[in-house]
Parts: sequence; C-alpha cells; structure tokens
Amino acid sequence: MGYNLKEMNCKICNHTSIPIFQAKVLNKYDVNYYQCTNCKFIQTDKPFWLKEAYQSAITALDIGLISRNIYLQKEVSSILDVCFQNANVMLDYGGGYGMFVRMMRDLGYNFYRQDIYCENLFANYFDFVDCPVKKVDILTTFEVFEHLENPIEEIEKMFHLSDTIIFSTVLIPPDINKFGNWWYVSPLIGQHIAFYDLITLKYLANKFGKNLYSNENNLHLLSSKTLTPEIVKKAFGLNKKTIVQKIANAVLNKITPVKLKQSLLQKDYQFIENQLLKKNN
Repeated sequence: MGYNLKEMNCKICNHTSIPIFQAKVLNKYDVNYYQCTNCKFIQTDKPFWLKEAYQSAITALDIGLISRNIYLQKEVSSILDVCFQNANVMLDYGGGYGMFVRMMRDLGYNFYRQDIYCENLFANYFDFVDCPVKKVDILTTFEVFEHLENPIEEIEKMFHLSDTIIFSTVLIPPDINKFGNWWYVSPLIGQHIAFYDLITLKYLANKFGKNLYSNENNLHLLSSKTLTPEIVKKAFGLNKKTIVQKIANAVLNKITPVKLKQSLLQKDYQFIENQLLKKNN
C-alpha cells in the first residue's frame, strides 16, 4: 500500500509530520496517517469524512462504554481523594450520555456534564448550563482527545474552564511498526484522528504551563498544581484498594484519611422531582 509522499505540519508543535501508514477509513476512503518528527503526535489527512462518521455520537463498536465508566469511576475518585480533596465543582467535558456524571454524583462528587453532540440520558438537570459557576475546580474528559481535529484550540477551551484536566486517551504503542494493527486506530468508524505519545503530552504540558502526571498508558493529568511522585503514585494506585484499605493505609502512613462522601443520589432525585413538578404546574 503506497503513500502520497507529502508532509504535513504537526497540529501540536507545527514541526514536520511524515506519512507512516494508510488505512481505508469508513471502509471507503484511503487516508494517510502522519507522525511528527518532533513531538511524535500522529494525525490523519484533513478529516473530510467526520460528518459521515458522526451520524451517531456513540458508535456501535463502543461496547466498552459501561465497563470504561466503571473503571474511570474508581480511578478518578482515587485521584480526587488523594490530590484534590478540596475540589468542589467538577465538569465532565464531552460527557456523552452522562453516565460518568451520574456515577460520580452517586458517590458524592459534585459533577456536571457538557456535550453538544450527544443526548444527556443519565444526568438531566446537571448539564453545564445548570452549573452555578463558569470555572470549575476539575475538568475531566474521557476518550475525547483522539477525536480532536484542532487539539490545541480545544485544549485551550478546556483550560478556560479549569486549571486541571484529567483525561483518558491510549498512548501510541512503543513499536510504531505496530500502529497499523492497533485497535485504537479504528478506521472502520473514522472518529479517531489524533494519537498521542508521552512526548506529545509533555509538549502540551510545557505549552500550557502545566504539570503532567500519567500512568503512561491511558489516564493522564494536566494541572497547575504540583504533586510529589509519592502522591502521584498513590493517586494512580488507590483504585486497587478498598475504602477500608485506603483509610488503614492513610493512618499507617500518617496521611490525612480519605473522608467518606455521602451520595448525592437521594438529594438529586428530590431536586429533579421538584423540577419536574414545576414544569407540570
């Protein structure tokens, strides 16, 4: 399979990107993929097919939606408990059906949802338009970075909303020769058009004046807050422990114990019920 031997400017750092792979996107368009010689970011040809690819915001192949949200609920609650105990209002950017927001609110975290492309099924009355503030303590965005046609512009918008972004995107495989067989490319669906290396994320951190913390796989944190390596290790590892273990370890390590939060489920139920009653009057 041959390439059009052209080069592109990297959308992240503006250095030269060279073609490394070609795929049949949506099973009908020959599309080149380019890797930056500087920051290792991978981008596609100009994605003219996106309107067609987004006929459904959540694709038929996204069968990991529920398990991913369960995983993220555990991971993110650990990061918040360890690193951002004083965070009050949080926003899930590109929050899809609102499942993550609902799950986090059920645990007591004051999350809101933002998504202009997808219907809110699980977090009605907790969209960003309902949020009492316009700048939040924490912004989360999961499986969004790889969809961004103009990453720098979108990330800048996110930082206008919060100084801290917790996000997921799977990093490029160490062996670039395996990129063509990597499941995350997903050319049949055509929505993944941007792929990041750890070097890319370090460049972004430097560009926006933030600190980068990562599990070096799929979950990452960009923040103005400075965290010690020990705290970062605990934050990304606490999901493997039960609440009892969290408290026990906190006492043993002379760290402030994790404060158990009270679920917002009942409170939110009553609030929504009142909103619906108002509509019917």
